[in-house]
Amino acid sequence: MQELTKYAFANAKIRAMLSYLIDEDFFSRLWEATDIYELRDALKETAYKDVMEKITSGTIDLATLEKELLRRDLNIHRKVSFFLNTKNEKELIFLLIQRFELEELKVILRIWNKKIPVDKLEDYLLAQRINYDIDFKKLILCQNIEEVILLLDETPYKKPLIKAREKFKERNSIFYLEAGLDIDYYQRLLGAVEKLSSLDRQVARKILGIEIDIENINWLLRLRKYHSLGIGEILDWVIPGGERIDKDNIRSFYATNGLAKVIEGVALGPYAHIKNLMEQNVYLIENFLYDVLHSQIRKVLAGFPFTIGTILGYLILEHKETRNIISLFYAKGLSIKKEDLSPLFNF
Repeated sequence: MQELTKYAFANAKIRAMLSYLIDEDFFSRLWEATDIYELRDALKETAYKDVMEKITSGTIDLATLEKELLRRDLNIHRKVSFFLNTKNEKELIFLLIQRFELEELKVILRIWNKKIPVDKLEDYLLAQRINYDIDFKKLILCQNIEEVILLLDETPYKKPLIKAREKFKERNSIFYLEAGLDIDYYQRLLGAVEKLSSLDRQVARKILGIEIDIENINWLLRLRKYHSLGIGEILDWVIPGGERIDKDNIRSFYATNGLAKVIEGVALGPYAHIKNLMEQNVYLIENFLYDVLHSQIRKVLAGFPFTIGTILGYLILEHKETRNIISLFYAKGLSIKKEDLSPLFNF
């Protein structure tokens, strides 16, 4: 009863917003669009109408369109936060919004590290400010990582960058900064989950645990292909809090079989199909993992009572839908055939 009272307003709003998500049949119709203009017109029939109507009949700048779609996604997250009137739940959504800022920061750090000339920094940013005041223009002019860290002094990003600084300087690889930021982010996110009610905590751990598993498996796949690290260093960069994948089982499989068998070794329970996809496109594996996540979300959405899991589930589905639409626009713009890409999409 407490959950019903706490989420009464949010329940009605989120259920209504769920009804606007694009179903698989309509997405199949979008695939049939002959070009990006026909795709744009089809999306005018959906909740993306406002974004699509901003696009004129002239040449469509896909990068600008991508930013508009992600900005819409960001605004939906902000809108959802207004549906909640309790401190701990709002804090969790605040951290989900922070993910957009974190991704921006990682992009800007890549630009800074590679010293890429930038004419308009705004092209890489969704908003002037998302959660914290960060002067990205000053950041790309920093002479070293210490200056970057100093510039981020009033943000939660300072601590993980300090921790990853020596590895970054030793290897000259931005990977360590990005991995450190991701680990810290999920630790803070899981910390916010621990403040929720018992029921909310249980549901949120499950959903976020699968998301963390996806991050860790994707990282292990990249590691298997591009890097050669010892088990000690591998474990340093595993994100804690996964549903089925943790440092202990990675350590166990590495010790007995080496890194080549780690991915196969973590193909446990619902992840078993990964073994059949090992030598195929990495995106097929990621798509399969999102199938597992979406299956869990559907269970939450069909359940009773309304919990924080319904909000998390909606935001994950909405974000994935946004990424699917962005990918579809790029596919149409590059004249990629449906049969070549459709298996990589997730609904």
